[in-house]
Amino acid sequence: MYPIQMQDGDRGIGMGYDAFINRFEAICHEHLHEGRARAFAFVFYDMTNAVVRRALSNAQGFRRLHEKTGKDITLFYLHARAIKAHGPSFNKRFMKALGVEDQAVPPCMVSFRVHGKEIEDLSIYRIDEQTTDPVLVVAELEQYASDVIRCLNAEGNVSALSALGNLIVPIGAVAKLCEFLLKLKVAV
Repeated sequence: MYPIQMQDGDRGIGMGYDAFINRFEAICHEHLHEGRARAFAFVFYDMTNAVVRRALSNAQGFRRLHEKTGKDITLFYLHARAIKAHGPSFNKRFMKALGVEDQAVPPCMVSFRVHGKEIEDLSIYRIDEQTTDPVLVVAELEQYASDVIRCLNAEGNVSALSALGNLIVPIGAVAKLCEFLLKLKVAV
């Protein structure tokens, strides 16, 4: 999990789109180079959705999901109105870059792997907006993360290979990630 948020005490501070994309790019490259993640995932949401907001903050969703994803998934949270100038189109730009803009509707989680030159194993998980209990929303997200990890583990134990991530950089994966990031940069 990697929430990108600037804080001033208890108050969040906005971040410009370019600054966000640059920080996001640095994190992705770092995690690929160091073998810190076997998959990436985005939780697309709008913090005005009270149950999702409470699930992530009050129900300790950020902490619980961080513990669940560990070194298997780099999980990003993309709040639709996080970048003020881009408003609701913020999430849509990421969805379009992934090619899921017609299938995914926030709140949702989208997971994928970068393998060689391809984005593979793309999965879309819808977050039930009708749920009123934030603890159930967190449990739902934990189940989705478990599903992704289970699929990764079904390929066999690659923990020894993952440890080599800091020695061997999958050039194709970096190239595909760069292509994805380029789509985000020109989406302005």
